[in-house]
Amino acid sequence: MFCVALTFDDGFVEQLKYARLLYKMNVQGTFFLITGLRKYRGRNLMINEARAVRELVDMGHEAGSHAHTHSDLTKLSLNELEDEFRLSRIIIEELTGEDNIGIAYPYGPFNRQVIEVASKHFTYGRTMGSFNRWNGEPNRYALGGMGVRHLVKLPIKLARSVKLVTVVFHDEPTWIIRLTIDYLRGLNARFVTMREGLKCLGF
Repeated sequence: MFCVALTFDDGFVEQLKYARLLYKMNVQGTFFLITGLRKYRGRNLMINEARAVRELVDMGHEAGSHAHTHSDLTKLSLNELEDEFRLSRIIIEELTGEDNIGIAYPYGPFNRQVIEVASKHFTYGRTMGSFNRWNGEPNRYALGGMGVRHLVKLPIKLARSVKLVTVVFHDEPTWIIRLTIDYLRGLNARFVTMREGLKCLGF
């Protein structure tokens, strides 16, 4: 058995439909919320509706940070980075009552400074793209993430003892989410939140 974390970036209000679908399918997900904007790409964000965030958590899902302003973190100064992380963490802690918060780096890029500051504020950091896609080299602040299209390679990767697969969603149709869950269940996956996924990697 291997672990799978289904993650959802940006925190659009519409993503509540994903949270409710996962709840009905007995799967917990992780939702990374932009905390300092009212809208992103013209769409309302969940962070501005406390009721929505509470519903998310009450269903057993994890709420994490997608930074405060969804900036490319590698282009921020040290002081800007500190503010970006601190403000986002505080807002999510206040809304969820949790103090064990993770972050998904906006757009994926990170560097040594991002990791150093993230380690002061968050429990883990998740990236996306080709870097550490299959978490072959566990790094608490550079956990890999991938789009659903890469899962076609999963049966081959399982032969190499994959421990944690992190799938990144944004605004896919709900039938894609349902199909993905069914596919992964067929491979004997154990669904976890990102916090739980740390244990799968031995942290």
